[in-house]
Amino acid sequence: LKFAFRVMPYLCREGVNIFYEDSGGDGEVLFLSHGFGSGSRLWDSQMELSTKYRIIRWDMRGHANSDSPEQDLFYSKQHQAAVFVGHSMGAYDNLLFAFAGSEYAAYVKALVLFATGPGFQKDEARAAWNKQAEKMANAFETKGLEALVGSDKSKGHRNWRGLAKSARLVNAQRPNDPYFQRQPEGAAVAVSRLGTLRMPALIIVGARDKAFSRAAEMMNAKIQGSRLVLIPDAGHMANEKSPQLF
Repeated sequence: LKFAFRVMPYLCREGVNIFYEDSGGDGEVLFLSHGFGSGSRLWDSQMELSTKYRIIRWDMRGHANSDSPEQDLFYSKQHQAAVFVGHSMGAYDNLLFAFAGSEYAAYVKALVLFATGPGFQKDEARAAWNKQAEKMANAFETKGLEALVGSDKSKGHRNWRGLAKSARLVNAQRPNDPYFQRQPEGAAVAVSRLGTLRMPALIIVGARDKAFSRAAEMMNAKIQGSRLVLIPDAGHMANEKSPQLF
């Protein structure tokens, strides 16, 4: 079964081409954001939803078919569009969009937070996360695209440099990120404000996703009216492992 998309265009932001696909239609819009090292193809198994919803999916900067700008500025968290559904890093960025200000939050009708966490309250935990991000960046610089693992190898990545920059400048939660510097809570903005969210939130995590199971439970406890769904016998890529349950 194939699903027809409109022309696969690029959105140009300050000379950087961002790849996206739009199924069109008059249904509710689902904006799908992938996680670090993945790409818009992550959502292939969910494209059957385009018979009911208008599906927009995209490749982040430095990933798959989007450009990999040399300037570090282009990798900071400068959000421009409403978001709905996200996986891992993409879902975390969705939270940051919702907390960017009331003019941004007004665009968020609901959040689907899949296999993700809200960042860290403690500096030590954030430093450990950033150390892993640096390790990933070093792996791409050493091995190139061979550093990709699992299904990330099939997402159409073209440039290891973009992935290395994304690991350091987006996946890492840097206190000096321009977005964090504008927030009173700094890099702890998302985890600190979970209780203030007032839009519907669905939290999804694979039952075997040990890295994010506790974070999912914590978000469900703090976000008013949220719902937590565990996908059995699935890990971090639960939507690929169990697409029908997802």
